Amino acid sequence: MSDRSLSLLGLRRLMQDWRQTSSAPAYRQIANRLRFAILDGRIGLGVRLPGERRLADELNVARITVSQAYDLLRSDGFLESGQGRGSVTALPDGAEALQEGASTEKGLMDLAAATTRAHPDLAPAYRKAMEHLPALLPHSGYEMRGEIGLRRVLAERYAEIGVASSPDQLLISQGAQHGLVLLIRAFLKPGDQVAVDLPSYPNALEAFHQAGVQMRGYPVTEDGWSVTELERDLAQGRYKMAYLIADHHNPTGQVMSADARVRLARAAKRGGALLVLDECVRELWRDAPPPAQDPPAHYRAPVVRLGSASKVFWGGLRTGWIAADRRIIDQVHAARSSIDLGGPPLEQITTRILYEDFPDAVERQRAHLRDEHAFLSAEIVRRFPDWASLTVKGGMSLWLRLPQPVSTELSAAARDLGVKLEPGPRFFLQQGGAHHLRLPFSRDRDFMVQALDRLEQAWGHVCSGQRAGSEARVTAPVF
Repeated sequence: MSDRSLSLLGLRRLMQDWRQTSSAPAYRQIANRLRFAILDGRIGLGVRLPGERRLADELNVARITVSQAYDLLRSDGFLESGQGRGSVTALPDGAEALQEGASTEKGLMDLAAATTRAHPDLAPAYRKAMEHLPALLPHSGYEMRGEIGLRRVLAERYAEIGVASSPDQLLISQGAQHGLVLLIRAFLKPGDQVAVDLPSYPNALEAFHQAGVQMRGYPVTEDGWSVTELERDLAQGRYKMAYLIADHHNPTGQVMSADARVRLARAAKRGGALLVLDECVRELWRDAPPPAQDPPAHYRAPVVRLGSASKVFWGGLRTGWIAADRRIIDQVHAARSSIDLGGPPLEQITTRILYEDFPDAVERQRAHLRDEHAFLSAEIVRRFPDWASLTVKGGMSLWLRLPQPVSTELSAAARDLGVKLEPGPRFFLQQGGAHHLRLPFSRDRDFMVQALDRLEQAWGHVCSGQRAGSEARVTAPVF
């Protein structure tokens, strides 16, 4: 039997307002809701669903209705059943989850990953880094704190924006996500309470979920963060950690004010929580950098910053870092050996060279993103006039509001046409996002034109209720 099951609270949130205003039978509407929740990650794989009678009672339908829904999911490959196992979620052969980070088959245009092209200076930087290889080989290659030269460069870059730092207050990770996992390992245990902004980065939410912690979300809207409520709860000691994407928030693009950062740092200090600020796209501003100055020294200790070169230069350059008080860095360092023994030194040297020897590299990437942001924004207005977008000051993507709650359906229909999207519900805990879609503007122009042509076609299929592809295993429902 699966040791993971869908809780009653999770079930209620997931199935809220499940009845659609259409002539589709109730069992098909139930199956559709569960199918899309499996596809977009709200229900994980290998999770045991409630029994037929329990779900029927919860939805106020006959048991035969739920039985038919489960039979349909089994026949489509989304459920597996066995003696003593119950009904356990699965994916059919040939299907893949609609989420960032899942493997992308050949010919599928990936708009799920908010990643940029490889920076033009990357190859020259790698070649220059190779000159350091002979000096590295006599040593073990293990450096759990990270290459000292890169830590010095990063400390200097922090000082330039008003953040006090030194090499011993930095630990190099293999990307910002890896840095978050290290923090979770060092400071959290199952059952701990964590505050997150919602919507939020799906892989971060999954990391907390896998660690067995309890998350509570605080809304991020076009007006920014719910600072007053979060400030109060942090000060009252409700959380061990708060994870916030303060700069060019993923996915909304919002930027946290300097005042909000100071207030939350003060509250975290008072309540004994770590305030983790994910700044992995901080450098990708469009017109002006976001605020970054330190809070007053008395409130500085609980603030942890996550950074990354992967978003700036190339997703395959797996170099990130944790910047924090020395005591926090020491605790992460002590916990790290149970996960890994450090990152690849050649990657870290390459990152240092990019910052030291190519001083205009980051600005060139910003210029590229400015152009592509303008292009995608204009294309959305032209092709999808009833879609709305929040104004963003940087980052790599647009957060779009659809006129209908069909984000996951659109993602499935787009996949039938060869485009992989990140549907809105992936950015929430269990409920929300059906009206939203994240689209990156970080890809090259020719790629985006082709992908938007297919997306426009998929949107037409969803609006008309047609199937996007008759041969596809995973398709949008016919309501």
